[in-house]
Amino acid sequence: MNFDAESILSLIATAGAFIAFLLMLQESIALSRGTDPLTNDVRSLVRQYPRFTYAVAVLIGMLLGHLLWP
Repeated sequence: MNFDAESILSLIATAGAFIAFLLMLQESIALSRGTDPLTNDVRSLVRQYPRFTYAVAVLIGMLLGHLLWP
């Protein structure tokens, strides 16, 4: 197995798409049952810790910039 920039970027994109799919699935199930979706909890958590959220965004940007820089 070879871990080069393209394969790592592909794994990150696949994991992100899978997480987004799971959040959308849980939201549609929660709305059909009449309960609060998990995205409301994620939104409140992000608003509660803005510096941590910013740091995670910067780290993701640095990782993607490192992998995509020619």
